[in-house]
This record gives sequence, structure tokens and C-alpha cells, in this order.
Amino acid sequence: MNRIILIGNGFDLGHGMSTSYNHFINDYWEMIIGIVRNTINGNYSNRDSKIENDEIKISNIPSHWNVGPWKDECNTFQELTDFFKRNSIKLIFKNKFLEILTSKKSMQNWVDIEKEYYHLLKESYKNKNCSYKIDVLNNDFEKIKQLLEDYLKEIENNFFNNYSSNENNLKLKSNIGSKIYSEFKLKDFTESSINKKAEIEFQKIQNDIKGLKDGMIEEAELNEESRRLISRIGKEKPQKEIRKLLVSDYAYNFFNLMPEEILFLNFNYTFTEKLYLDHNEFDYFDSKKAPKKQIIHIHGTTDKHDGNNVIFGFGDEIDNDYKSIENLNDNIYLENIKSIKYLETDNYKRLLEFLNSGDYQIFIFGHSCGISDRTLLNTLFEHKHCCSVKPFYHKKADGTDNYSDIVRNITRNFNSKSVLRDKVVNKEYCEPLS
Repeated sequence: MNRIILIGNGFDLGHGMSTSYNHFINDYWEMIIGIVRNTINGNYSNRDSKIENDEIKISNIPSHWNVGPWKDECNTFQELTDFFKRNSIKLIFKNKFLEILTSKKSMQNWVDIEKEYYHLLKESYKNKNCSYKIDVLNNDFEKIKQLLEDYLKEIENNFFNNYSSNENNLKLKSNIGSKIYSEFKLKDFTESSINKKAEIEFQKIQNDIKGLKDGMIEEAELNEESRRLISRIGKEKPQKEIRKLLVSDYAYNFFNLMPEEILFLNFNYTFTEKLYLDHNEFDYFDSKKAPKKQIIHIHGTTDKHDGNNVIFGFGDEIDNDYKSIENLNDNIYLENIKSIKYLETDNYKRLLEFLNSGDYQIFIFGHSCGISDRTLLNTLFEHKHCCSVKPFYHKKADGTDNYSDIVRNITRNFNSKSVLRDKVVNKEYCEPLS
């Protein structure tokens, strides 16, 4: 059996990387505030009455600043706009998508860029009088995508340049690594996959049991693994006893339950999984065969030279409106649909090859399982070889956690709720990621 480590943004956040959409929006306005502050303080040699880039224009900045000192506590977008209103300074958004994102972020302290894009795309499609036309939306979205890509590259460079093996990092790395390279716990698996594994293990010792019963062989002639297992389960109801033993807490004493291959399926654009590629750094049984490892950055990377460009958009073809959009016969509406972008590399092909190669369990590390990736997640979760979906939740300082939030999102990625209940591991058997 194999294992998929499904990596989402929470994985990077857990390592101290400021990679959320909120971080990105905040950083943008901190940058703008810095430019405004330097302009007001006269730090630029060429004073101008305006500040302008591809996204915004700030005008009516007095050539002689006489409205009072620039306050150091002005550090957020809301504080910036309040300051502008008091002093008749105009802020004009040239990128309407940025304006909408900033407004949503200010009201909710949270924003999902991909989700907001798809909402605006559908609004443009449904409302012919919509002022925000799809061509303008796509152009604005592309500029935000480039800003985000540049931001994440800087964050990633800073992280790896300053990463050190201090006590906190070592503890985090050890906790996560021990989960990645842990044995399978069959009680996490579907009933059919447990029965299948029990039959496989029975077939390995079937001839030995028959030989012992018929007096054709002696127990001393068996190899150590068979002798220990048969001694534990007896000879009368071996299949039933094997199944019972497989779901016990000490199954690893009798069976090799290490993954044959581990796929790091990274939905982020960063390379944080590199910290965990060397299994020898973690608690690992040398007597076991080391698993093969494979990495797929399904949405591309921040490396502009690896031929794996960033895929940023929406991936919910299960949505009720998607088919109607597809039937428009207007390709501009499909410009940022992830499933189409997947065809630009062999990542999806490699993923399908892995899924079809044998049974697998999914470990969810920091992925919210939201609807912006629903088509791909549905493929992963409902595949016939998927035997278990195990979310590792985030435990908050106040003792609460987000297990239920993850599971509610996972529910939306299943068409069959009976399959959902069989595959998704209950909270009693789950644990925090770190």
C-alpha cells in the first residue's frame, strides 16, 4: 500500500511562513504605506503630487506637506484610508479585483482569492449588464497572480535562508516526520480494504498452516515471521484472527505495515516538503524497506526555471453553474480553470498513474479541502484505490481545533456519503499535525 501526503497552505503556515492570502494583502498595503510615508517625509528626491503603479493611483498629495505629521501608527489599509479622507487625498483603484479583495479583507479579516474570482466570473456570465466584464476581470486577476507569485517567492527565500535547526524547528520536524514515515494503522481503513489486506496476509501463510495441520512440516522449519504470526493466531480460524490482529494497536509486531511509496502531493507553490525527504532523519525502522518517494507540485512552483508554472484559478467543475459556463463556447471564461491548466504539464498524468498503481491512504496536512480544488479532491477521495482519508487537524491555543471544519469541507468533495463515512477517519483516531 501507498501513502499520499496532501499538503495545503496550513502546512506552510505551521512552519512559520506568512503565505496566506491575508498575509499577501496585508503585505501589499504595508508596501504602499511605506511609499506614502517616504513621500510625505520627503525621502524621495523627486517629489510628486501622486503615487501610481499598475494597481492603484494616489493623488492630491500636497507639494508642501502642512497637514500634520505622518503617524507611525498608520499601519493598515483602514488606517491609511482614514488618513486620506481626513486630508482629502484620493485613492483610485486601477485594478478592480484588488479593490474587491481589499474590501472583503477589511470587512471579514479573511479573503479567498480563488473563490472570489470564480464568484465574479459567474456574476459576469449570469448578468449581461455586469459592469465588471470577464476580459477586464481576467486581466486584473493575472496581475494579482503575478504579485502573489513574487510575494511567495520572497517569503520562501527568506524562510530557507534563515531556517535553522533550533529546538522548536527540530521538534516540529520530528513530529511531522514521524507521521509521514509511520506504519499504517488498519483501523483507519475501509472495511473492504481491511478484508483485502487480511486475505493477502493469509495467503502468505496458508501453505504453512496446512503443512502443520497435515504433519508435513514442523514449526521449527518455518521462517521467523510465519512462526511468530501462526503462533499468535492459531490454526483454526486464521483469516478471522488475522483480520482482528491487523486492526489492533500492536499489528506492526506481526506485519510489515510501512508504505511502499510515499507521494508528496503539494498544492502550494513552495518547496517546504524538502525538509522531510530524508527518512533517515526520523524514527524509522532500519529493518524495514525504505519507501520510494515522489513529489508532485500539482499547482506549479515559485521556480521560474522548472517548467512547472503556477496554476492559480478555480477547480470546481462539480459546481452547478460550471457546465453552463463551459457550454458558452467562449474560451475567455475558461482561462483560469485549473483542470484545463493541468494539461500544460505531466503532473496530473503522473498523479493518475500513482492512484492507479495500488491502494493508498491520504494524510491531509494543512489543506482546508475547500471547493476551489473540488474536482481534483473528488478524484483523489472517491478513487477505488483510496482506502482512507485522514485529516491532521490544527489545535488552537484555547484548546479548540478545526477537525470539524476540515471534515465539513471534505464532505463537499464526495458524491457518495456512504463512501465518505467509510473512508474518512473519525476524530478519535486522528491527531494534531504538530
